[in-house]
Amino acid sequence: MSFSSSARKVCVCVIPFLISIWLLWTIKQIINFEIGDMMIVHKQPQISWLNTSNNSFTIIFYAPPSYFNEKNVIFDKCKYTNCKVTTDKKLYDQSEAVIFHHNGMSTSPLKLKDQIWIFASLESPYNTHKTFSSDAFKMKFDWTMTYRKDSEVFTPYGFVRKRLHMPKKNYTSIFLNKTRNIAWVVSHCRTISKRELYVKELSKYIDVDIYGTCGKPCSLASAEECKKLLSKTYRFYLSFENSLCKDYLTEKITTIYMDSMDFIPIVRGASNPGDHLPQKTYISTSDFKSPQKLATFLKKIGSDEKSYISYLKEKDKYLFQTDPNFQSGMCDICYHLNVKQQTPKAKNLKKWLWENQCEEPKDIPT
Repeated sequence: MSFSSSARKVCVCVIPFLISIWLLWTIKQIINFEIGDMMIVHKQPQISWLNTSNNSFTIIFYAPPSYFNEKNVIFDKCKYTNCKVTTDKKLYDQSEAVIFHHNGMSTSPLKLKDQIWIFASLESPYNTHKTFSSDAFKMKFDWTMTYRKDSEVFTPYGFVRKRLHMPKKNYTSIFLNKTRNIAWVVSHCRTISKRELYVKELSKYIDVDIYGTCGKPCSLASAEECKKLLSKTYRFYLSFENSLCKDYLTEKITTIYMDSMDFIPIVRGASNPGDHLPQKTYISTSDFKSPQKLATFLKKIGSDEKSYISYLKEKDKYLFQTDPNFQSGMCDICYHLNVKQQTPKAKNLKKWLWENQCEEPKDIPT
């Protein structure tokens, strides 16, 4: 019994001592873990350009186009709403992002440390390459805001969206009222894409009526209203761009998806129209070896009620939505300022604009 009593006394003394040792060891491990964790944190790249002090960002459109109105940009509809846009150059020093539209780049301010410069353009490289050639803009741009899908800020002329409800139309009546084949409203008569030469060749095999500066006058005020009127009697419309560049699809095609545009668009411009437009809603010249082959196909479709109406019905499932004041682009910029955990890197803008982007026309018979 005496031995058992002594053992109990030893245990009573030893157990608290062991617990104390274990607690000290545990506390030391926690401290070491925290120190190690903080060392890891300090080794991470510090994103100095990301404004975390007040969690808000100022975007200045330093060189905006004439039609831009900052009051109409609504960040409340964006995923992130903690941005504001201004054209007030007095706020330049407070701006995290600075936008330069290609046709307003006459003077260049001093680029501030950690500021993001954004090159904006809806034009093809042929119409922008001279605007940033001065040394003041060389290797200054971090992001681009263009019609190209590989831009940091994707800003097309507009968006072709699926409708919630199909419009009610008498498609047979629309088909029977068609008396002419192709209409084209155009204001620039000589282009890099040589679209005028393509049309000249095409007109040898099918009737093409030209309106606007390069053809017959249209009595209506706007080109869109003129197109709506022409769509009552014409089967097809030429949506031909002035340049043959990847992703380059302008209002020449997107507006044909507006209400009451009851003809089928023929596309010649971007080499990848299928990346932007719904299938079976348009006809692409790139699918035909020559204007003559295209004309043969158009005559076939235009004379077949079922085939022609199938294109119109498919097109009417979609509707064109404008993107005023670069609204989608502004939302994108605000998103990147909030989310992108990377240091902006200056672009070789000339290389970015031209490399593997545009091509010379190869579909015009010599």
